[in-house]
Amino acid sequence: MRKIIHLTDLHLCPPGGRVIGFEPESRLRACIASINSRHADADLCVVTGDLTDAGDAASYERLRGILAELRMPVRLLLGNHDRRAAFRAAFPEAECDPHGFVQSVLDLDRTRLLFLDTLDESRPGAGILCRDRLGWVADRLAESGDRSVTVFLHHPPFAIGVEYFGHMLLANGAELMELLRGAGGRVRHLAFGHCHVGLSGQRGGLSFSANRGTCHPIDVELRGLRALYVDRRPTYDVLLLEDGDVVVHSVEPGSDEDVVAEERAELDGGSGVIEMRPRRPVLAVAR
Repeated sequence: MRKIIHLTDLHLCPPGGRVIGFEPESRLRACIASINSRHADADLCVVTGDLTDAGDAASYERLRGILAELRMPVRLLLGNHDRRAAFRAAFPEAECDPHGFVQSVLDLDRTRLLFLDTLDESRPGAGILCRDRLGWVADRLAESGDRSVTVFLHHPPFAIGVEYFGHMLLANGAELMELLRGAGGRVRHLAFGHCHVGLSGQRGGLSFSANRGTCHPIDVELRGLRALYVDRRPTYDVLLLEDGDVVVHSVEPGSDEDVVAEERAELDGGSGVIEMRPRRPVLAVAR
């Protein structure tokens, strides 16, 4: 089984900067601390774009230092808030395709991971996969052999049922989905960000998941063109990949103070002994 950490939408700023009242750095560090504590055995951490809020050099340099604390390799993707030239200047070792797009592939035994660059710097929110980028995807799928494929990208390639994001999707998402569906069933899962909401489902026979990100989460409203930013903890996802199967766990970092009780499972599936924790009043769980 392969374990992949999915982070997204960091929106990092220079020191002291805030985004819609949220302080991005402390929220990112909370996730990193949780990942290192509970999932240091992960094969990889993938960050699916909006690494910074303004695509500035100072934020990328700060990000480089913060991500160095992770205890596993990291693969970085670009979102609509990023700037390709500034990113590549700060992360010259980042793998790119022959056309200079931040796209790459990683094979882990029988699993192939594809990392896509959907940044369209001519548009504020929507993404694109140009002919060169789509051609690269087609070539990587063709050579994947009998490996199952999981695809990471920033922009959703289809509507997610939230009207607010209707004009901020991957502009040619239908082309990408046709390409993925035509890969002989090898593509099993898509993981993306951009939406600032957590969601999962199935589209065109492919499962998908999105993490709401570390910075400023949105309360879901299916209809209307407004976004309500809410005070929630940052999150990250843990993807477990094995023989084409995918399990996704969404993690909200907390602390020992959040634990109200502990139960250890019995091997026969029965209830174990429950030990209450004294740190919080029992009333907090009884409501």
